[in-house]
Amino acid sequence: MEHAYGLYTHIRANKRRSLALLVGLFGLVYVMVFAGALAGEALTWNASLDWLLRRAGSDWVAAVPWATLGTALWILIAYRFHQRLIDVVTGGYEVTRREQPRLWDLLETLCISRGITMPKLKIMDSDALNAFATGMNPQQYSITVTQGLIQTLEDAELEAVLGHELTHIRNGDVRLLVIAVVIAGVVSFFAELIVRLFFQSGLMWGGGRRRRDDDRRGSGGALYALLIAVALVATAWILSIMIPVCAVAIK
Repeated sequence: MEHAYGLYTHIRANKRRSLALLVGLFGLVYVMVFAGALAGEALTWNASLDWLLRRAGSDWVAAVPWATLGTALWILIAYRFHQRLIDVVTGGYEVTRREQPRLWDLLETLCISRGITMPKLKIMDSDALNAFATGMNPQQYSITVTQGLIQTLEDAELEAVLGHELTHIRNGDVRLLVIAVVIAGVVSFFAELIVRLFFQSGLMWGGGRRRRDDDRRGSGGALYALLIAVALVATAWILSIMIPVCAVAIK
């Protein structure tokens, strides 16, 4: 009973972590949007920090619906096509019982004994000793095994490896890892967008464009605003790197 309690507690915990990661993803995106708005205002106006922050806040409110829509679209695309992207990167391809009878029988027996739907079985043409599970739902779940692992391990050892990957699927570890990688991709995209904004604005300044001055808005806050924007971007980027690392550690 203790084992079952621990198993289902782990599954529930992974579901909560997955939801928290998705919420955190939107939070990081909103931080990046504010950083971009603040940088844009600092590169446009020579004003006080307080005025620039208020102006960036207004820009942020206007941009949030678009940022939300873009992030949701990114998640939808990742949910639908992430497995194809993984196969393209790894070179994995699906096999049948006829093509891999030994591996197929081992995996099928394990699935029957555990009462779970059999994931897709894929092979990767590599001499490395490796296997991994991917997917976000029962229709997408798959286990990829390298040729090196098949040729090196005996049946009992292969069975242990397949059982290990099935456990990750059943526990929701695979879903958690995929979501973490999606977060890293979204934040990296926005970070690159803001860096390009810095670069292009720098070129404009070099070409003779000057920031607009207005005594009513104060002055001297642009440098501090840029430093705050850079700090926000750096923090979000570091968190986006740490999240997948932590997810792998949990896995």
